[in-house]
Amino acid sequence: MVGLYFCVSVANNIALGHQISIPLHIVFRSSGLVANMLCGLAVGKRYPPMQSGAVVMVTVGVIVATLASIGRSQAAAVGGLASESAIGIALLSLGVVFAALLGLYQEHTYSRYGKHWQEGLFYNHALALPMFLPFWSDIGYQARALSRSPPTTLYFVTVPSLWISLAMNVLAQLACASGVHRMTSMSSSLTLNVVLNLRKLVSLVISVLLFQNPITPTMVLGCALVFLGTFAYTKTSRRPPPPPSATAHNPKKSH
Repeated sequence: MVGLYFCVSVANNIALGHQISIPLHIVFRSSGLVANMLCGLAVGKRYPPMQSGAVVMVTVGVIVATLASIGRSQAAAVGGLASESAIGIALLSLGVVFAALLGLYQEHTYSRYGKHWQEGLFYNHALALPMFLPFWSDIGYQARALSRSPPTTLYFVTVPSLWISLAMNVLAQLACASGVHRMTSMSSSLTLNVVLNLRKLVSLVISVLLFQNPITPTMVLGCALVFLGTFAYTKTSRRPPPPPSATAHNPKKSH
């Protein structure tokens, strides 16, 4: 589990250094929902047809909304990256597969050994730290770059501004990772991926509103597909109530 988590983190971060744009990164990460279902089928899981259709609808919706949220020049750049950044695309593809396998393995682990999500959160991160030693020189270079950022004053203490941004990012990541691990212990890996894709769409809509980007009909279509797909998934995922027992209808007469 720790090895898969390390591979996912490294693959996704290294891919950004190979001419991979953030929109393309979001598009590839959105395909993790389909990858999770395919990996589940490979290990013997079975999904109802309506649930499979809902998964495809959510995935297509996020991709359509993401591509609609960027400008035409950026969209052309995203489309033209296939020939220029094959390494980055390969890394993203590996990251998607590793993430799907990680989710399924976490689901299996929690179901077999107990739903102790706090332990999973701690060990996944703590045991992965030594694996980053080969990247020590790059980590040091990035730390020096953060230290050279413009200073800012926070409660009478002057610190480089990017260190504050990093601290806020770490806190946000802690909250996000805690929520993901807790939900993994409460639901299936596929359900978790549906929620994560919905979160991607919400983040995308918030960024569009904050930066006052135009809301196009294509983006509205993508949002509609996501919400309809999520609704269809929740309807198919509900377990039917257990049938009433025979004793409830035919109580035994006391003698």
